[in-house]
Amino acid sequence: MSAAGRRSPAYGYYVVACLMLASAFSFLDRLVLSLLIDPIRADMGLSDSEVSLLAGLAFASCYVLFAFGFGRWVDTRSRRDALVVGVSLWSVATALCGTAQGYWQLFVARMGVGVGEASLNPAAYSIIPDYLPPERRGLAMSIFACGASLGGGLAILAGGLVVQWALATRPGLPLLGDVAPWQFVFVAVGLPGLLVAALIWLTVREPERRLTAADQADAPALREVLRFVRTHWRAIVPMFLGYGAFAMNGYAFQLWGPAYFMRLHGLTPGEVGMIFGLGYGVIGTLAILLGGVISDSLVRRGRIEAPALVSIAAALIQAPCFLFAYLSDATGPAIAGFVGGIFGASLIGGLQAATVQSLAPNRMRGLMAALFGATVNVMGLGLAPTLTAGMSDTVFDGPMGIGKALAATTLLAMTFAVLLLATALAPARRLARRLAGQPISNPPSTTSSVPVT
Repeated sequence: MSAAGRRSPAYGYYVVACLMLASAFSFLDRLVLSLLIDPIRADMGLSDSEVSLLAGLAFASCYVLFAFGFGRWVDTRSRRDALVVGVSLWSVATALCGTAQGYWQLFVARMGVGVGEASLNPAAYSIIPDYLPPERRGLAMSIFACGASLGGGLAILAGGLVVQWALATRPGLPLLGDVAPWQFVFVAVGLPGLLVAALIWLTVREPERRLTAADQADAPALREVLRFVRTHWRAIVPMFLGYGAFAMNGYAFQLWGPAYFMRLHGLTPGEVGMIFGLGYGVIGTLAILLGGVISDSLVRRGRIEAPALVSIAAALIQAPCFLFAYLSDATGPAIAGFVGGIFGASLIGGLQAATVQSLAPNRMRGLMAALFGATVNVMGLGLAPTLTAGMSDTVFDGPMGIGKALAATTLLAMTFAVLLLATALAPARRLARRLAGQPISNPPSTTSSVPVT
């Protein structure tokens, strides 16, 4: 394929579709554990705390740590190759969860899932802007982000069906013979990811980097990236922390939302799965795409900071919806409010990535994505679930106070998200325009090179 063909919008969107497929498998492999908690606990005699370490610490610690290694790889070498290695690693590690004979074997396998998945965002954040120009990136990153909604919905809907079937039939596995149903599920959802790795290896080509006057000839080291962040901290730090606040709310309702509906509204796991599956898979996907379309429209009008503007609007939509859902005594209105909250939360799906891309020179995007991922995962996966549970146990009414705890988490997180993003808007606009070679004070009319200092 010629260089021009590799740069065509049609092929660029094909690459985005491949990345979206990889993202869907990453969320399926990441979330399937939540469907298997009780069978694993029963077979291994684990406590809730031990299982929570599998879901959080084992995955998140390696994800954050290895994101920097993959980020450096992405900035210096082939992003396609980094992605192929990562997808293969997390797929094999998920399957190895199904061969674990003890807690620590399962713990190490979950660490491997985190290591592999650390490759995805740095590679995608870097490769997509080299295929598509700024006015197309909001939609492109939103398509990529649909992997999370589609993968999350698939994990809850189809994954639940696989779990139910495996529990009823107790199928065996070649070479392994009779295994526990939860082991079969890990192998069944893990190995198909190798086909995705093969698809990327065979059909995705490494694009030329779109370098500007802000880029160095060689990829900068981490210390230079940190120096860039310090220089432009007014734009970058509050923006990253603001999206971290979004993640706090997101991880809280993903983990404790099912418990809220089952405890306070008496829904069955199947009914909760339908709410989450359809909410993410349909409403969430439509919202992600809508957010990207709106952002791209504003960028074309000269508002290069549009991803952050739409994100602020998303916070103002989701906050009242979630508060209404968590504090409602009636099941129907609670479900309606919750789905509305999912819509608002999903609007930012691709916009946070577009923001990171606009605030980093090309050769820094891998490590900047790693820094962003570390911030979001520490605040979201590391803090939010425990914070919500702690408020339920100590401030409200114990297990039955989970709705009030979720409401408090939403109110705190969305307040901080709006304040932080609003604080960063003006400096982020200036930085993004410098990096894009646009005039700083007025909407762009002609292209010029403005170095970043």
